[in-house]
Amino acid sequence: MSTLVFYNYKGGVGKTTMSVLAADHLSRSGKRTLLIDFDPQRNATQFLEASYGEIKTRQSVEEALKKNSLDKSIVKLDNKLDVIPGSWKLSLWPSSLEKVPQMSRHTILKQAISRVKSNYDYVIVDVPPTTSEFTHNAVFAADYVVIPVPAQRSGYNALKDSINYLTGLKKDFGLTFKVSGFVLYLVAKSNRTNQTIAKELRDNFGKSVFSNEIYNRDRVTRWSDKGITHKKTDTHDKKTHEMYSLVFHEMLYRMGDED
Repeated sequence: MSTLVFYNYKGGVGKTTMSVLAADHLSRSGKRTLLIDFDPQRNATQFLEASYGEIKTRQSVEEALKKNSLDKSIVKLDNKLDVIPGSWKLSLWPSSLEKVPQMSRHTILKQAISRVKSNYDYVIVDVPPTTSEFTHNAVFAADYVVIPVPAQRSGYNALKDSINYLTGLKKDFGLTFKVSGFVLYLVAKSNRTNQTIAKELRDNFGKSVFSNEIYNRDRVTRWSDKGITHKKTDTHDKKTHEMYSLVFHEMLYRMGDED
């Protein structure tokens, strides 16, 4: 079992979209997948609700973490895909940890995941674009981190902050997660700025940058609003899924899970 986190210090970089579509891709590939929405804004949950309807759980994720058992928070969406939905009450969770020792505070999610990991091939944790107890817990639990990078100057600068954050956690706490690489996001072939940033990223980071890129597709916006569709006769569905699938296949290859 591998725990995966898509992370970037900057908001609006596509990490939630990639988390949801990775969960969709992996589960449809026959992998037992759990998506944990660890963001009080619950954007990943809302994305999935557009596809599956209202997602109700017997126990909220923050209550489950207090009891160190995620079982009652897990909702089965289909044969291979489970989710732990987000909750606005998560915003209160960090304040409840003030008296908990630092190391124990950062490993609460990891300990909880360890109790269910045998049920899954992949656990994906979606987090807010902050350096907070949510991201600390997710990174401490992670085996792999993938960083989406918008092809914009602000996105490129945020990558540096993200790398510094992850490097600092590794150094300070001896963490063993691996950064699988950087995915260029919302690239437009006709946009000169996008292409300049993409070239600069590849020149500076070489093979750390994924070969496959995510181009701007209106279909993803439709999916987040109306639900993910897999219509084989729909050209837009087909091309968008193929684009993300190439990225996820490369991700698995970089993780050593695919030839």
